[in-house]
Amino acid sequence: MKVFKSKLFLSVVFGVLAAAAAFAGDVPLKLQNFSQEELASLEAGEVLIRNIGNAKKVSLRPVNKTATQLVDTITELKPPYLVEIIQIIPYAGNEAVFNILRKELTDVESYVGIPYFGERTGRWYKLYSSAVIDSKTENAAKTDMQTRLEMSPFGIIPTHITIEQGADELFYSSVNTEPVKIQDSGVKVVDGMTCAKTDKMKSFVYAFRVDDKIYLYGLGGVDAPNVPVLKSKIDNSFINRVTTFCKFIFEKL
Repeated sequence: MKVFKSKLFLSVVFGVLAAAAAFAGDVPLKLQNFSQEELASLEAGEVLIRNIGNAKKVSLRPVNKTATQLVDTITELKPPYLVEIIQIIPYAGNEAVFNILRKELTDVESYVGIPYFGERTGRWYKLYSSAVIDSKTENAAKTDMQTRLEMSPFGIIPTHITIEQGADELFYSSVNTEPVKIQDSGVKVVDGMTCAKTDKMKSFVYAFRVDDKIYLYGLGGVDAPNVPVLKSKIDNSFINRVTTFCKFIFEKL
């Protein structure tokens, strides 16, 4: 039995090392923090979801100015709720990916139509109840929008969205511009509580090219009370929505 367990352990270790070796050139990610299954998902080109819950576990390396800005921002936020979504695709055949991403991310009204599965209820919903653009400025390099996104059980969340595009990268940022309160949750002791103060609920999508690959990286975090009475609500309503949003956008490419 001990021999069998030793062989099993070694096979797992070698499996992880082999998968990591396949990504030897993937400098942008801290692959040593990935499990064998996560490495296999990346190698297969699948969308990988990591509910990491701590800024120290972010896998993106500060390999350039934008990545550094993203890592610094989420480190400063110190969110107890944090999820990252990653996919690696070949550049060949996806040369227009940054233009497509910008088009999809700018179309805020279409966010409502994204299907969202409620794990607690086992039912399908719209990702947002409503999505409205209050103001918008745009040029070749940047789109800047003030929006209102309605998300249960938080109601309408005024949100500032920016999209910056370069030759080989695109950076999307979404941040709440007013406090977010829980409404009509079905739990009286929770309703009316502030879930996140202004600028404390943030979501990002960073797509960038490195050699012959494009990295699609989503990150969503909220600095909210990490207490049992709120945890499931925030996990279900924010973390799952960030995951759904990024997966939907990535799968359209």
